[in-house]
Amino acid sequence: MKRHSPKIVAKIIGLRKAGYSLAEISHITGISKNTIYHWVKTVRLTQKQKARLHKKEIRCGMAGLRKAHEIKKAKKIKWKRDVFSRAKKFKNIVNKKSALAKLLCGVLYLCEGAKYPSSRQMIFGNADPKIIKLFLCLLRNNFVIDESKIRCRIMHRFDQDKNELVKYWSRLARVPVRQFYKSYADKRSKGFSTKKPDYKGICAVQYNSTDLQYELQLIGETIFSIKD
Repeated sequence: MKRHSPKIVAKIIGLRKAGYSLAEISHITGISKNTIYHWVKTVRLTQKQKARLHKKEIRCGMAGLRKAHEIKKAKKIKWKRDVFSRAKKFKNIVNKKSALAKLLCGVLYLCEGAKYPSSRQMIFGNADPKIIKLFLCLLRNNFVIDESKIRCRIMHRFDQDKNELVKYWSRLARVPVRQFYKSYADKRSKGFSTKKPDYKGICAVQYNSTDLQYELQLIGETIFSIKD
């Protein structure tokens, strides 16, 4: 163990009596806090000195929290970048015709579409505009669709403006207003205000083709072909 001169020990004890913290003394002398502690543990600090060190501890603690938050934030940013770099290769699938895009369309329909034989036409409904837009993009790119045969119906809350909703979904789905069926207002919501300003009701996209409906359903069901 390294031996320190009495002069150094005396200097450290003097610094402690002057109210310096162990970290401050360590920084000044280059000696570890553990070693310093054994030399100064009998030194009694005044209330004023204790108050100063307490305030310093609080400041250091806050600084440490800020630094920890910054480190955590930086790690989160890096994590997001790493995940994005792995996922971005799928970015252009939606806009291209491919077997994978066709499968994705079928899986979406399996989740949110009307099933054969309970229904005999393609009906896909969702309240999320992004889901409707994605489904129609995949459908148009990977299947032969007669745009004039696409129909839409909006199911909405009683206090919502049906005409504005139709205009909104018409723009988003790229389906003319004339191809929208009469909207349906949920009578159960009468007398209650819509609390979510971004809620635009449920849009149901319909296409009178049992063949298309069943094909989408069967494509989606292929994901269940799992071997033991």
